[in-house]
Amino acid sequence: MNETGFAFDSRLDTGFLNILYRGDRKHAAMIFDQFLKGIHTQMKEVDDNFSLGNTEIFRLKVHRLKPVLSFVGLTWLTGKAEAIEKECIHMSGTGAITELYTDFRNTIVEFIPVIENELLKLKE
Repeated sequence: MNETGFAFDSRLDTGFLNILYRGDRKHAAMIFDQFLKGIHTQMKEVDDNFSLGNTEIFRLKVHRLKPVLSFVGLTWLTGKAEAIEKECIHMSGTGAITELYTDFRNTIVEFIPVIENELLKLKE
């Protein structure tokens, strides 16, 4: 728990979030809200380019998503995003990273309800 008495969900990187927001619930709520408003569109764009095998566009979409994940406490996913980006540089299609990408994507989808719940708590 930080100085305001707010405790982020332990499944998130609470240490990073507490340092980042320093008890500013309003700012955290704004960022969490922006994440939730954009994540479905962003993931559709990532998915579409993965499915089409557009390696460079897929890599760029993952790159743009990477910092946003940290802002909502999904810091460990930045390493997976970096691994995806590195693999894309050496590939002509996305098929070789199907397992890596599927794990990355499924983790994001799994944590959307956690982020939604945190937003509700932040707004209390």
